[in-house]
Amino acid sequence: MEGQIQRVAGFLGVEAPLACVHYGPSAVEGNCGTWNACTRASGVFATSGSIFHELVHAVRQSQGGGGAVGTWLFEEGLAELLSGYRWHPFSARLEPSESERGPALLADFPRGEDKFVPGDYAIAGHFASWLRANYGDASLVAFFNDPRYLGGEAYGEAFLSHFGLSIEDADSAWRASGLKEYSWSETCDPAYMLTWEGSALEFTDRVDCNAASTFGPRDYGFVTLRSYCFTVAQAGTLRVEFIAGGGRVDLFPVDCVDTGELPPESYDYKSLGYGDILELAFAACTWEVAVDGVAGLTRDFTLRLTQR
Repeated sequence: MEGQIQRVAGFLGVEAPLACVHYGPSAVEGNCGTWNACTRASGVFATSGSIFHELVHAVRQSQGGGGAVGTWLFEEGLAELLSGYRWHPFSARLEPSESERGPALLADFPRGEDKFVPGDYAIAGHFASWLRANYGDASLVAFFNDPRYLGGEAYGEAFLSHFGLSIEDADSAWRASGLKEYSWSETCDPAYMLTWEGSALEFTDRVDCNAASTFGPRDYGFVTLRSYCFTVAQAGTLRVEFIAGGGRVDLFPVDCVDTGELPPESYDYKSLGYGDILELAFAACTWEVAVDGVAGLTRDFTLRLTQR
């Protein structure tokens, strides 16, 4: 949860706030009325299916001094697209021309008023995704941080300033874009980057079904520790040890570009079973660590990499 707050705050370029989280169905039922989750001045009330979405709202409300900011359309759209993470990407698939309610209508609904209906979330997420894909993160963030938008009263002026067209024209362009699917996730969360100490990197943790950092069960009854990543600054051979009583570890290349200068195995994903000690070729790029264990069993492990 803390990592999601840090990721959202980092994306927006703001200080990460402290959030009081009330987690579980009973917390939601007692505080959110008919909603499946909510974020209020008293804290975040959510379950596993909504927590990443609601933590986006928590960061945004901190920008408003604890109160609501902006409008329903944009705030829910932002919360949708930033809710995606490694094992649960946010996906938005929509044919805009078939939407009766569109951005031009929804943008006028202020936060805190019950004019937004469940079906509008898909529109908000898809439209925010369209803006991000067409105008980039810099324009999107500048709009969301614009005081004219944060206050909610001059969102149209702020929108025109940062995207170069009115919300009405954006509605028309979005509808004309046709059927599209957007998918957003973060493979490597900055809050979970592993660091080298000299020529060695050591990562010790636990795969535990009762821990929030463990996801599953998934394929063949495995559970997976949320992804961590590390960077190899210089291509070469690493000694890799997976010290554990069971399970396996997979190392996946992230955004590695094969220039043809290294052997193909430098870019291949690596897989080690428990107890394995291997010397493996790595390209100079970022690598994702995925540690799997058997569902229902707690596994302590250490992954150790040493430069040769």
